[in-house]
Order: sequence, then C-alpha cells, then structure tokens
Amino acid sequence: MVRSWQRLVRSLSNHGISGTLDRAFRHAPTAPASKAEKPPHPFDLAHGTDTSGYISGANLSGVSLSGLYATAYVCIPPSALTQALSALPVQLENFTFVDLGCGKGRALFVAAQFPFRRLLGVELATDLCRAAWANVATKQEWASRITVLNQDATTVTYPDGPLLVFLFHPFLAPVLRRVLDNLERQLRRSPRETYLLYGRDPHYTKVLRRFPFLREISEISYPLSPEDAAVDYFQLTQESFTLYSADVNR
Repeated sequence: MVRSWQRLVRSLSNHGISGTLDRAFRHAPTAPASKAEKPPHPFDLAHGTDTSGYISGANLSGVSLSGLYATAYVCIPPSALTQALSALPVQLENFTFVDLGCGKGRALFVAAQFPFRRLLGVELATDLCRAAWANVATKQEWASRITVLNQDATTVTYPDGPLLVFLFHPFLAPVLRRVLDNLERQLRRSPRETYLLYGRDPHYTKVLRRFPFLREISEISYPLSPEDAAVDYFQLTQESFTLYSADVNR
C-alpha cells in the first residue's frame, strides 16, 4: 500500500492529475468507436433493470487509490456467461458466487438463474453500487439471494464455504495482484474448494499465472447470441473465459 501511494505521489508530481489518470487507464478498455448510444439491452427490457451502458473508469464515482486502477463499466453478455456457468464442473448449489467489481449487477442476475447457495457482489464505485441495489430490489427472488457490498475488492472478506469468484476484467494489474493476494491469504487461513472464472481479456491471465495457488483448467470462448451481439459496445461476437482452481497446498 505504501509503495502504491508513493507511485501515485510520484506520478502526480511528474505528470499532473490528467497525466496520472491517462497513465492509469492506458491499458483499460477504450471507449467504443461509435459515440451513438446503444439501445437498452434486451436483458434490461425483459427484467425491468438498468444494467446497460459504458462508463470509463476515469468517470466512476467513489474512486480511491484502488479505483485509479479500475478499467471501465461494461456489462457481461448474458448469453456468454450463461454458457460459461453451465459448463462449470462443480455442484453449484454448494458454492457462493462472488462477483468482484460487480457494477450494476448483471452477472449476479444471470448467476441467479443457477442454484448457487448464495450470490455476493462487491463494488467500489458508489453510483454503480446504488444502481445494483436498485436492480436487486426489482425482484423478491433476487433480494432474498443477492447481497451487494460497497467495498474494496482488495480487502473484502469472503464468506465461508466453497467459492466461485468471478471477474469480468474489472481491474488493471496493480489492483488485480492485490485482489489475488487477499484471496490467497484468506484461503490459507480457511481452506475451502474455490474456483476463479475470469472473463474478457486473456492478456491478463499472465498476472494470474504468477500466483502458484491458481491452476488453469480451461480457456474457452463462447458465442454471443444475436441479441447480445447487436448491442455489444465493442462489436464482439464471442466472449472468452479462463477457469482456475485454487489450491493453497500447491
């Protein structure tokens, strides 16, 4: 934490606020080429939620030192995540689904279609967290199963029992490393069956490979449904997911 603060102070001194933000988000997802607003996602139209849109990491509210290394708010295509969760080689009813950087909550709502024991979202940006709370409240089933915490993913306390930790490329490498450090510490104190499902950017798998307690199981791309592809901000036709198992005894 001290080193991160020193880097921030040094960057502010050398590059100013705008230069620091530019450097922090240089490797984050860039804004879509088209400036035209996309229509609401069919998921939102079907469920009466607000999970659509794109927000640059530089514009997320509640930014702290960790927030400087956020990427951007953009939602997971439901069709791709549904396929990824359906392919998991575990008994889902034994697991808590934990979405780190959950944004407005769409991944939690997709996961709620599966028999997870519990669903937990963690979001640092206050505006996104408020949107997620409002979305959760639209359905009693969601409200009874989903908890969204306005907390830092680098310090969050994980619930007891088996975990499926999900990340949809929410952080740049400096924060991702701290997130994984926190996860490893807690698993060493309280070992339990744990999997990590990482979506969107296979480039960041090189960070995860530096943590020996994580073992890569698979990397699979799933096609987007025509409805998802039609409103995708980056005009993608498929989404990639890398699945890891956690073993602190390795």
